[in-house]
Amino acid sequence: MSPIRWPAQLEPQDVTALILSGGQGRRLGGVDKGLVRLHDRPLIEYVLRALAPQANKVLISANQNEEQYSQYGQVVHDPADFDGSQGPLAGLLAAAPHVETPWLIVAGCDMPALPQDYVTRLYSSLVAQGGQIAFAHAGARDHAICLLLHATALDSLRNYLQSGRRAVLPWLESQHALRVIFDNAQAFLNVNTPQELARAQVSVAAID
Repeated sequence: MSPIRWPAQLEPQDVTALILSGGQGRRLGGVDKGLVRLHDRPLIEYVLRALAPQANKVLISANQNEEQYSQYGQVVHDPADFDGSQGPLAGLLAAAPHVETPWLIVAGCDMPALPQDYVTRLYSSLVAQGGQIAFAHAGARDHAICLLLHATALDSLRNYLQSGRRAVLPWLESQHALRVIFDNAQAFLNVNTPQELARAQVSVAAID
């Protein structure tokens, strides 16, 4: 394993973005959450607004609506050797062969208010404290799929999933991931219910 380089700041050419769009949207009536419309734009476009300027490539983990998602980035599917929906970590594993940069930034497709300093805050905390993975904590809760990781941290994922484990936070803890506190809990609003979509309509600015 080669040592991690620590430039003063991450440049887009060092970063791949991964948007996790594999959820089943049960609390929204079984719709594909990334394509749910907020101010007449799909939610995924709001996530792209935060991530795309800070990455040289966008990957989208999705198991349906590939044609719609392909206009936003390269679609990757859960590995064929895992049956059914395996959760967010399967999305990371699907992305792994396509990550050609040292760093991978990850977020869910249903998070329209991500802060503009999302990547830089996570990275600066890793520079200060060391490690391979940092994830967000806001509003007295962990946001375990909101993370920045060095590509070498992906190596342990397949064995973790093959052991039958699926939970994200225990995997992060096994990798000694750094919890980074963000003050604005609203920035990590994720739209899982009609009520949360209504909140986003009020609190999230429309994309021009």
